[in-house]
Amino acid sequence: MSLTSEVFLLGDEGDLDILTGERDGRPAGTDLAGPESWRRTVWGSRAVRRIGARFLPALVSVHNGDVVAPDEIPAFLAEIALVRACSERLAAETRPPDRTVESHRHHISGRLDGIEASARYAQGTGGGLLIW
Repeated sequence: MSLTSEVFLLGDEGDLDILTGERDGRPAGTDLAGPESWRRTVWGSRAVRRIGARFLPALVSVHNGDVVAPDEIPAFLAEIALVRACSERLAAETRPPDRTVESHRHHISGRLDGIEASARYAQGTGGGLLIW
């Protein structure tokens, strides 16, 4: 399984209207947020927590995904920038044994690109983000 980042709009009664596929206009693959194992090994790792991230580490303890409310998107984008700025160190600390640091950093960067694209799309629509 893979983690995905989905854009949602809040319905009149507070329900989430998830925009997927053709409904949100994002290019295919930009919703990918990493393998399911990254919930613990990368996004929820001590290394990511140590730099002060709070949204991505929440993926560890949330069973149905992490919701970034529409008004939290700017703070989430700042967190993405922080993780990106520390990506070399994070890659060194979280890489699996079968991958080089550079290869792992490249994978992290690619997943951050997709998550950021989703968050920017959410921001433009007044929506939020669900990572699950």
